[in-house]
Amino acid sequence: MMNSITRKILLIILAILLMACMAAGDEVEIDPDADVNVTVNAPEYVSEDTFEVTMDVTEIIDFDSGQFDLKYDPDVLKVLKEEAGDIDDTEISIDGHKHIPDDDYDRYRVLFNIPGADGVSGSGYLAKITFEVVGGTGDTSAIDVITDSDEGAEPNLAEADADEITANWFGTTVTIGTAPPESAGTPTPTPTGTPVVNATPDEQESVSVPMPAETLVTESLELSSNPSGLTARAEGASAVAVPGASSESLEDGGFPDIPASCDIIPIYSLVGLLALLYAIIQFK
Repeated sequence: MMNSITRKILLIILAILLMACMAAGDEVEIDPDADVNVTVNAPEYVSEDTFEVTMDVTEIIDFDSGQFDLKYDPDVLKVLKEEAGDIDDTEISIDGHKHIPDDDYDRYRVLFNIPGADGVSGSGYLAKITFEVVGGTGDTSAIDVITDSDEGAEPNLAEADADEITANWFGTTVTIGTAPPESAGTPTPTPTGTPVVNATPDEQESVSVPMPAETLVTESLELSSNPSGLTARAEGASAVAVPGASSESLEDGGFPDIPASCDIIPIYSLVGLLALLYAIIQFK
């Protein structure tokens, strides 16, 4: 019995580890030694018919030419046009483009170059692409750069002397529709006034001032000559007695003993211990 349970636990642990490895495999591999980072800069939510995406790059050195393939969901987005990029006020001309349909996604290849230049350094964007929204509200589409040669494409950046510029490529996801309203934050609590008790002075004194039962009875007798009123006030006072406080019995004219919440904790602890022992016995 114990061996069977142990095997089941090990299988569950292995399944969890396998799912974690699969999830990690989907994450973007980041090269800490890469020369630059290239990011697909797009709005998170799109409420217009069209929107622009720029391929942002920072601190690139001696850049001359390159290309990339963007993939996206054709049921949600459609490429309308591409425009020249700009790095440090230098135009990055578009050398060519190609739309490549696929079963799961479409891709759009863009080639760019700086003609007649020795290379440019700085920050900016490699190209600007305009998308048209063809999906409905709530649809989402990833806009990623294909970096796996097995998918038929691999991005590249080159210096003026044709040396490679290594890069990390980061995609994004857009959602069709307006962004949800931001939370207004935690509302400021409205101060609550102390309720006014509509009672006679002797009743207010009996409720608000914690005093021994004999004192309450004595003061009530002094302030009221109605015996029935005395009985009613004594019963009302016992209702607001502090739980767990030591008091006299009802026979002596005091308050009844009310068990404190802390007295229940040992009971819960005992029940939990018994449940644990029962579980251990069952596993054996």
